[in-house]
Amino acid sequence: MHPDSQHDKQMITVPKADGTFIQADMVKNWDEDKWMKEFSYLSEAQMHYLVLAAPDKLGRGVVEMCLKTAQKCGFKVFLGIQYDDAWWKKGSRDRDWLFEQMRIGCRIADSLYGKYHDIYPDAFYGWYFAYEVDNAKFNSRSKFALFAEALDILLEHLRENGHRLPVMLSPFMRSAFGRAKDYAANWAWLFNATELGEGDVFCPQDSVGGGGLKLNELDKWFGQLRKAVDTKPGLQFWANTENFDHRFWSSAPLKRFLKQMEIVSRHVDKIVTFSYSHYYSPNNIDKRLHETYLSYLKTGRLPEEGPKPPAKLAVKRTGVNGHRIIWQAAEDQEGVFGYELFRNGRKIFATYEQRRYGGKPQGMTNSFADRNVLKWRPWGTVYEVRAVDFAGNTSKKIKARVF
Repeated sequence: MHPDSQHDKQMITVPKADGTFIQADMVKNWDEDKWMKEFSYLSEAQMHYLVLAAPDKLGRGVVEMCLKTAQKCGFKVFLGIQYDDAWWKKGSRDRDWLFEQMRIGCRIADSLYGKYHDIYPDAFYGWYFAYEVDNAKFNSRSKFALFAEALDILLEHLRENGHRLPVMLSPFMRSAFGRAKDYAANWAWLFNATELGEGDVFCPQDSVGGGGLKLNELDKWFGQLRKAVDTKPGLQFWANTENFDHRFWSSAPLKRFLKQMEIVSRHVDKIVTFSYSHYYSPNNIDKRLHETYLSYLKTGRLPEEGPKPPAKLAVKRTGVNGHRIIWQAAEDQEGVFGYELFRNGRKIFATYEQRRYGGKPQGMTNSFADRNVLKWRPWGTVYEVRAVDFAGNTSKKIKARVF
């Protein structure tokens, strides 16, 4: 890791996130007090950067409030330029649409820079290119050539108009759609075919939270991408480490998140995350996630003692084709982040502390309806449930068998 100051260098003893993404829809109604609290939490977590994604959809009030409070708190902001959902259908195949999006982005960047950069010069640090490239849709050199030509429309415009701040890209990858070596080769080609360079940030999503990569694939993929970045002098290599679980759209237990950072830190210059603000910040979820992470930063380790198991597990028949599984809360419920349910050794359900924005209104539950059980032999089925604490430690499983 390469921290920003001697002070930070002395503090860092473990891999950590130096910044977070935050989506404009979550913060559209935040006032200055809410923003100041958020930056206070991020400062406690030893962060320096914030990436505000696609704020153009919600008006300029979000942008100004973010920059105003970031400047007060000493944060550097990458500001999203522009985004359109049609990217997922047209981005890799519709040249006219793609180039028009770049021209729209140029106009938005001009407006944002002219309105805010002189007022908040310390906070307005860079641009975030919100369109995400992946190795399923961008799976050939010709697709990368199209993207390179489009990207340079924006980069050349920013340079020619004096608005050329560091630009961050955050693509992702899925191992099911290709090899790390091939994806890295395409990126190396693009780096050297465009004006990306000194100070710009290549910040791929580690794709673990989204399900594209497994933990044991991270080292290989980031190792290959490091080689690609090294072909372009001055280009920075960061990781966007995902602290969520797409299977349940929940926060990832800290133990998994820290393992992700440990792996990618072997290759990258810096780590940011999607998203501390959404999944760990006390502004949006139980403060014990934040407190446990702060303890890790201070001590270099997480607590290791797991929680007590749930008190009781029962299975009730629901008609001829269903089971209702119900468990009682663990005795130390105050330390429980969630519960995980298994059928014949396979995890089929998990329920965790929910986010205030983006979470499920019903919160954490103590039951699950298992339907279509006649698809397998329901008699002799074993259900097991365990508790998970905020660090990611698990309790012993308790079980119930269906006779």
